[in-house]
Amino acid sequence: MDRETLTGLFQCPRSGEALQLTPDGHLIGGAGHTYSVREGVASFLHDLSEEQAAAKQFYDEFGWAPDAEGEFQETKAFVDTRRVSAAHARACMRRLGERYFSGGGKYILDAGCGPLVDEEVVAFGDRFERFICTDLSTRALNVAREKLGDRGIYLKCDITNMPIQDGVVDAITCNHVIYQLPLEMQAAAFRELWRVLKPGGVAVVVFWWNDAKLPWRLERLARMFTMRGPGPPEIHTPLPDLPHNTRSRSWFESKDWPFAYSYDIYNAVPQLFLRNYIPDDWRGRLFLSGLRALQAALPRYCGKHGLMPAIVFKKDSDGGGRVSVADKVLTSGALSFVEPLAGVAAAL
Repeated sequence: MDRETLTGLFQCPRSGEALQLTPDGHLIGGAGHTYSVREGVASFLHDLSEEQAAAKQFYDEFGWAPDAEGEFQETKAFVDTRRVSAAHARACMRRLGERYFSGGGKYILDAGCGPLVDEEVVAFGDRFERFICTDLSTRALNVAREKLGDRGIYLKCDITNMPIQDGVVDAITCNHVIYQLPLEMQAAAFRELWRVLKPGGVAVVVFWWNDAKLPWRLERLARMFTMRGPGPPEIHTPLPDLPHNTRSRSWFESKDWPFAYSYDIYNAVPQLFLRNYIPDDWRGRLFLSGLRALQAALPRYCGKHGLMPAIVFKKDSDGGGRVSVADKVLTSGALSFVEPLAGVAAAL
């Protein structure tokens, strides 16, 4: 670990003080707190909640364990890897990278990076000098290190209490992570991302609304066109428990956040929708191309009403957020475009 990174990026997550290298290559912070560094991964974990410990165990023992063909168990259990569905997911993630991370900078943070399954997320870092990977899972960080090598910085830590100084990260991507936290910790995670974000920086958080209306409207549309997929995958053995603590949009909007935010969209529909309604042929490709066109044309509307929004917040050069009325303007226009389609489907 180079001294520039140590002094310019890290801090003790318990005391907030600077960290020092010990003679044996580990880190020591305020009040004598010591943190191990093994094979390039620095560990700052302490006092995990029961649900965090369960998530760590899930990913270390099952989720990021590869099968005989090298595919992760988590991917096999939860992701539709058929050609058309996989291309759709890649395109959705790639759009976010092109829209928010093309400006580059010194540090990009992937908060809850896993083993960097998506090459599109890895590509977010192409315009940045260093790629910071944080996760609870030792297995995930080891795989991430194999992919990024010395360009990466690998931190095993709690997303609500990261060992990163205030205002030093140029960009943040956080995908499908915060809704796996206990409900009472989710607001703290958003605020922690804001804390480490640099003035002039941007954060994009892929979240999950538990009251999204757009998926069932699209489901009715798919039924109208008699779309059929293969159905849910067969599960031959029970899956280990994985926390899934989704929130409503009203919960998010009721919070007194220190930042202004806007909505974009990652994917309006879940994996189960793809399995149930998307055939792996030209019909599925056409339907999902139409969905992506809708998401690109009306990202704020889809972010409000789709299943997996991308919540975007930017920090101005003075450390504050920017307030925009674009959400209201674009949403009101979007209704005239989407509601007739929903009305046709609702009549079926």
